Amino acid sequence: MISSKTDFLFNLFIFLLFLTTVTCEEKCSSVQCSDAGNEPEVIYPFRIKDLQDAGCGYPGFNLTCNTFDKTVLKLPQSGEFLVRKIDYTEKEIRLYDQTNCLARRFQQQDLAVNLSPFKAFAYRSYNFFNCPPSISDYNNGTRTVIRAFRVPCLSTPTNIVAVTLSSGSSEDFNSTRLLINGGCEMLAPVTIPIPFKAITKIYSYDFSSDDLYLTWVEPKKPEENRKKGGKKFDWVKFATIITPIIGGIGAIATIVKLICMCKRKR
Repeated sequence: MISSKTDFLFNLFIFLLFLTTVTCEEKCSSVQCSDAGNEPEVIYPFRIKDLQDAGCGYPGFNLTCNTFDKTVLKLPQSGEFLVRKIDYTEKEIRLYDQTNCLARRFQQQDLAVNLSPFKAFAYRSYNFFNCPPSISDYNNGTRTVIRAFRVPCLSTPTNIVAVTLSSGSSEDFNSTRLLINGGCEMLAPVTIPIPFKAITKIYSYDFSSDDLYLTWVEPKKPEENRKKGGKKFDWVKFATIITPIIGGIGAIATIVKLICMCKRKR
């Protein structure tokens, strides 16, 4: 009788130990804000607060899910951006504005990327212009092509916002001159992070319709975390959980033993 009770309690202890270990490991598995919305999978060094333990990610790489199940990254002094994609191999994160107007964010504030673990692949300076609607047809009597792109989210029927690259090249200088001659007002230049692909092909990047591309340096990952979805085992936390269980099992075993001894004396 005592042997069967002891076997039962021992098996219960092993089950609880296994359950605790599995639970700790599952907290660091890959997660998404939404399975249906093509949201990026989040693994180390990133983590989603409220879905993963603090040990599953590295400080500064915290993400959240908004009320629409979109993945959100908050940059210091720059506000929140939605995450479109995370490429863990190339260490590239693609961000976009929830109002689909990155140009406004660039124009209104300098991104404080240096205050975060992220950095730009490179930077380029752009000139913003407020132009009359007639600029679309303006060519100054020539067939000269103006190297500029229109920003739809900042433009209105009475004002077109155009952007040119401020590289110092003769082509960009001529584009600026033609826009000013066409009645455009040049605003303050803005320094903007560009993706890796645009370093050699700068005119391939149109931030009025594309994303914000940032990279990061991979932080050191503890050896215990290198297993898939794993995290460093917290022995203190485990002891806090398991000690009451062991105490309870011991108390039950003692009570069972006393009852059996009393029955034998009778």
